[in-house]
This record gives sequence, structure tokens and C-alpha cells, in this order.
Amino acid sequence: PVLRELLISLGGVDKDNATGQILEALRTCPLPDACRITVVMGSTAPWLDAVRRQAMEEMPWPTRVLVGVSNMAQLMADSDLAIGAAGATSWERCCLGVPAIIVVLADNQRRVAQGLMRAGAALLLTQRPEAAVQLTAWFESWCRDPAQLCRMSESAAGIVDGLGTNAVLECLGA
Repeated sequence: PVLRELLISLGGVDKDNATGQILEALRTCPLPDACRITVVMGSTAPWLDAVRRQAMEEMPWPTRVLVGVSNMAQLMADSDLAIGAAGATSWERCCLGVPAIIVVLADNQRRVAQGLMRAGAALLLTQRPEAAVQLTAWFESWCRDPAQLCRMSESAAGIVDGLGTNAVLECLGA
């Protein structure tokens, strides 16, 4: 396992600019030189232009900002690690076995975040200003033992099997 593709997606609107704060924290992290960052945002995100400027002008790694994507599942599948909110997208990441760093952006995400951490599928990024310190420690640890990402991936994949529709149909007797 090698960290080459990092996906950042913190919701379509991201009214508090968590994306920009994550990018700022990542700037000083020991990401591999060959790492590429993909940021996904919605077209109505109030910080979209600021994040685009930040991605182009301040990031030491190639960073692209995509808006209103229709291929989110493919972007996740192509990622070695995702940074995202601890909401419903968590289950999609788990289904695809994508290890994640999660951020709680709403109170209803706290229990999901705790469960994912207990399962070993994700790490919880605390609120700023500690974010850069936490991220640096994690990336340094992954450089020493890259198999950690693989273990997180396996844990995530063990949570959701992607066969939920079949399970519901079975319960309904269909």
C-alpha cells in the first residue's frame, strides 16, 4: 500500500470551509512526493473560489478541485485514503474499502465517527488547530508502516458489504 491518491470531500456546501482548513493543515505534512490530491465540492459551496486558489497556489502536491461530480464512487475507488465528513458517505467509503480520516461536522455524526474508529476503519481528526499535528503524526506513522492503511482498508470493507439492497429485499420477502 502506497499513498498516491488522496481524496478530500467534506460535503457539497462546506459552509464553514473545513476543506480549506484541511488543505492548510496538509501543507506541512510529510505526504509522499508522488501524492496527488483531489478535492470534491458542490457548485454552491461558498468557499469554492478560495479553495481553488489555495489548491493552485499553496499546495506542494498536484491538487485538483472538482465540482458537482457524477463519478464519486470511481473517485473513491481510485483513492488510497479519503478525508471526509463522518456522515452517510462513510458507508460508501467502507463499502469500497477506502481508509479514511474523518471529521465530525454535525452532532449527528459523532456516533458514526466513534464506531468507525472502534472498528479500525477510520481516524478522527479533531478540530483545529491540532489538525496539522495529528495529520503529520499519522502520515509519519504510515511512512514507517504503510501496511496500516491496508489494515484500515480491510476493517472498512468488513463493515459494509455493499449488498444492502439484497438484505432489505430478503427481509421484505421479495
